[in-house]
Amino acid sequence: MKVHGQAISVPSPTVYGTLIILIDSAFHYSSRLRNNIYTSRNGEDQLENFPIALNAVMPLLLYMLIGQGLLRARLLDGTTYQNLNNAIFRFFLPINLLMNVYEADVRSTFRVDVLLFAVGLTLSIFFLFALFIPRIEKDNAKRGVMLQGTFRSNFVLFGLPIATSLLSESQLGMTSILIAVIVPLNNVLSVVALSIFSDHKIQPGRILLDILKNPMFIGTIIGILISLSGLKFPLFLDDTLSGIKGLVTPLALIVMGGTFRFDALNNARIQLAMTVFFKLVLIPIIGLTLAVLYGLTRENLVPMMTMLGGPTAVSSYTMAQQMGGDPDLASQIVVFTTIFSMFSLVVFITVLKSLFLI
Repeated sequence: MKVHGQAISVPSPTVYGTLIILIDSAFHYSSRLRNNIYTSRNGEDQLENFPIALNAVMPLLLYMLIGQGLLRARLLDGTTYQNLNNAIFRFFLPINLLMNVYEADVRSTFRVDVLLFAVGLTLSIFFLFALFIPRIEKDNAKRGVMLQGTFRSNFVLFGLPIATSLLSESQLGMTSILIAVIVPLNNVLSVVALSIFSDHKIQPGRILLDILKNPMFIGTIIGILISLSGLKFPLFLDDTLSGIKGLVTPLALIVMGGTFRFDALNNARIQLAMTVFFKLVLIPIIGLTLAVLYGLTRENLVPMMTMLGGPTAVSSYTMAQQMGGDPDLASQIVVFTTIFSMFSLVVFITVLKSLFLI
């Protein structure tokens, strides 16, 4: 595989770093990719890849449909879903991340270069689209929302269940670590994205404090420290926390489905279509190509796929509402990226498995 194109000049050193990584790695991994395309590993039937991809993604859709069904049947209301949502993000998800890291071999699975690659890729996407979106959209309220919609994935609710479906428990450590770093980074960038197109001022001290107080960040750090120390939970505590871990994904996705509002499309159809295309097609294709050329596979490539190709985070709607963005457009971006990601993620999983990369 050869890389063509001209150098792009942007005010971000992370972009230059990514391009250097790309050039340095392309020749090494191109022959491996060609061999993977024409060679079958242990006689694996390529026709089996699509059902595997479907089985990894469809449960997520069914959980969300259950949540919406419970809302419409009035078995649960909006207030209940909001309270459950707070409990999930403040208690259940941190325990899930803690247990994923605790059960993984952090010493062997953690790679600093993968973490830096993910951070560099996220920053590059942000800066590139921060320059591009103002050229195609004149309304500041929509600019910030579109920018936020391109880079801010629902990494927690989609990254964990998809990784659990495709990887073994011992391979989930890197996914949890990436979530603990990328989610707070996305929150910071979302504040910046909405602030630069509004009158709101950026407060670095408050942002840093919010990161350090983030329950998911705290849960992951505790898990890393326990794993590195070699300590083991008593059996009764291990069983309790493992039970909570198994509960988190279904509950979180049901609650997510119950919070969706399918309002009529407003007059921002073009902006919506462009953002959905950027988020689910353009960015993951380019980002995954760079990741593969860098040499990422399996436990490092699966979380990268959901980080790049997952739907826009639900919380982006609330943030847009609070910071002067277009809340209607933000809500529609969340809903439509979630719906169409059910199809795009199946395609990406099928292709990556066909190339023996995951």
